[in-house]
Amino acid sequence: MKKHLLFTLLGVLTCYSCSNSYDLLENDMELAKAAADYEVSTRSMEENADTAKIETVADEETIQKLMDDYVTELMNRTSIAKEKVMRTVYSASNDVVGVFKIGSCGVYTELEVNIDAEDTKQNSKSEGLIGDSYIDSNGNVRLKFCLTEASQYYPGGVFLVNHINYYRPGFSFNHPWMKIVARYHDCDDKHTDNRVVSANPDYDEKSDISNGYTKIDDNAVLAWAFPDVLGVPSTIASGSLGPKSRITYGVICGSPLATMGKIHFDDEDSSNKNWAKLYTGNTFTADLLSDHFYGEYGLNTGKNTWYSLTFSTDLSYFKNKNRYHPGMVMAN
Repeated sequence: MKKHLLFTLLGVLTCYSCSNSYDLLENDMELAKAAADYEVSTRSMEENADTAKIETVADEETIQKLMDDYVTELMNRTSIAKEKVMRTVYSASNDVVGVFKIGSCGVYTELEVNIDAEDTKQNSKSEGLIGDSYIDSNGNVRLKFCLTEASQYYPGGVFLVNHINYYRPGFSFNHPWMKIVARYHDCDDKHTDNRVVSANPDYDEKSDISNGYTKIDDNAVLAWAFPDVLGVPSTIASGSLGPKSRITYGVICGSPLATMGKIHFDDEDSSNKNWAKLYTGNTFTADLLSDHFYGEYGLNTGKNTWYSLTFSTDLSYFKNKNRYHPGMVMAN
């Protein structure tokens, strides 16, 4: 194909030269130059197409500074949250968390979080069932949630919209603090377009959901809250499990055998600064390792990110294989 194009180009130049009565020597020089230019340009395109995707990691000092800045902001926000918690019951009726949308949110508000992933040779993708979330044509990740009651028990990871303390003594007296996984996504450096979309004016800006562990600006920290695996109740009233208004929904899957789908974030390729932290309530617990699979949190860390999901549409996975699902659900 390449040779056919070259011969066609040279033929056109030859006819053009003859019709304008150019000197044959000049014509030969033009043809030679055109052929050389064509070879260079096509070789460049072929080499670019064949080049493997190159991903590099930022130096430790740069990543550490990002983590330190996040912790400083978090501590400042925590001081405000603690004051509020002392005066009010946490998880009041207007507190919400995000569960993955599948089909319809019913009476609940929908929240869409758009994360601008790597644009060059983008490789964001999904496997299996991921509900209404999807990867768009530019390789960006569109997460779709329903904002449901934070006071309910969820058998997996829920998206933290604006919380700091996540304390659940009603479900576990011995292990009442939720486990919080905060995952930093280094988004595309060139033309970052992270966005938040919601019909509810309380949640239709990035700043609206960046008052707790989650923080979205040109990059994103997505925070997920899990029950302590040691505090999963053996029995629970059906009215306390999942959204109060019965909808199908999904959570981050903390049990590999219960996984029904996965979302892969192709984070920034150049000088990637991804990191992840684990908190117990509002207390720092550990920096999570890079390039590691944390099955109990449905998370693969590294230069890119995998999240595992499970959905209430199939109880053989969502309930029977899920370590976070109570053993018995009792009628109210």
